[in-house]
Amino acid sequence: MTAHHTDRACCCNVVTAAGLITSLQMVVLVIAMASTGLVLDRYRLWETYEPQPSITTPDPTTNGTVKTLPNIWAKAFVELGMAWYIAFGSFWLFSLVIMCFSFKYYRPVFVLPNFIALIVGIFMNAFGFAVILGRILYVSKPYRTIYYEDAMLVYVMAYLLFVFIINFVFLFFVSKYHKYLGHRYGSQIPKFIQPRPKTHRSVYPDEY
Repeated sequence: MTAHHTDRACCCNVVTAAGLITSLQMVVLVIAMASTGLVLDRYRLWETYEPQPSITTPDPTTNGTVKTLPNIWAKAFVELGMAWYIAFGSFWLFSLVIMCFSFKYYRPVFVLPNFIALIVGIFMNAFGFAVILGRILYVSKPYRTIYYEDAMLVYVMAYLLFVFIINFVFLFFVSKYHKYLGHRYGSQIPKFIQPRPKTHRSVYPDEY
């Protein structure tokens, strides 16, 4: 009864669920890296082609001024945040490659990098969402989405929020898969990375 319980995850075999989750992670990650990479690559270009008014403009309704553009600190933080996300995405992608070995050698050690990447990913996606949200909210409300790059940032921000939420689902199934491998196969080191025993036999054929 216990073995049956550990072999299932949400009415599905644990290994099958892990394979589906790994594939879904790859799809979600590629889209996230493409989106943040687009922002990182085109952000300066968008500002060059879009008409840029002054940072502040008079507001006739309040006899004050409103912010029409983000300052250099908000702009720099967006680019830096996207660069950090691309760096994290590279680690996440590498962890998925390592996890693929677990489907051949069935060792929980191959699942750990992806487990760590998902935990870090929860914070990184929240960070990316917060960076873009701060950039948008810095500008006064009537000017937040009047330019093309602003609309693009809203879409990217929404997708990062989606990745943040779905990472909890990924983490649940990966945790189940790791426990299954540990319970079924233990934490043995795969044979292909175990040190070979030393012998005194020559590697060369005998000479006659």
